[in-house]
Amino acid sequence: MKGALGPLLLSLLLLLQAGGCQEVKVVAAVGDTVQLQPNTWLLSWVTVNWILKRSSQTYWILKYEQNRTSASPFLPFADRVSFHPGNLSLQINSVTEKESGLYIMDLKLTNGSKVTSNFRLFVLDRVQQPKIKASTSQERGWCYVTLSCLVPKADWVTYSWSRGVSSSPAPEDHWLQEHQADLQLEITKSGNNTFYHCNVSNAISWGMATIDVKPLCNYTGKCPLCTRHTSGDRDV
Repeated sequence: MKGALGPLLLSLLLLLQAGGCQEVKVVAAVGDTVQLQPNTWLLSWVTVNWILKRSSQTYWILKYEQNRTSASPFLPFADRVSFHPGNLSLQINSVTEKESGLYIMDLKLTNGSKVTSNFRLFVLDRVQQPKIKASTSQERGWCYVTLSCLVPKADWVTYSWSRGVSSSPAPEDHWLQEHQADLQLEITKSGNNTFYHCNVSNAISWGMATIDVKPLCNYTGKCPLCTRHTSGDRDV
């Protein structure tokens, strides 16, 4: 995992089979530049149409023929879209979540036949800094801890937990099977691996929060947000 992602020129990432038609899945971060480009294209074409299907709405984006581009003036992001006839690609600058959807390129050939390419674009926010909230109870020498990993705008994220002896993650840390925001623990006084790391990630970025649960077991009741944090970005 590396530092923050700058604006990217994204193209084809993954081919999916959907209902007998090929879709290209493209994942981008808010603010990126996205380029939707077919793998191959024919030279004997006369007209290109690009449209967007989003929820129940269909938007006509542009049409290119006879060396001239006709674009929709009603497209919400018309000022940020351009067409490159050299490779038939559609470019969108500074994408927002509202540009997520199915992009369809209809290519008309000189013999009258048509070729269609589909691109499924997902525009995601980068994961914001998570926090861990903890609550405890004690009974007969056992300390019961509930950890909740909280992150703003938690759509399209996944959770993973690890346990170790340090506030910094290490290769020898034990990865837990839980993949949800909440974690139920039983802590004993003799336990050493008391640092818990919550990693929250989506397709473009990640964030991590760390908490030492051992000090929480000296009392009962609620614990404030006493966590250490690290974060960063993930390669597409």
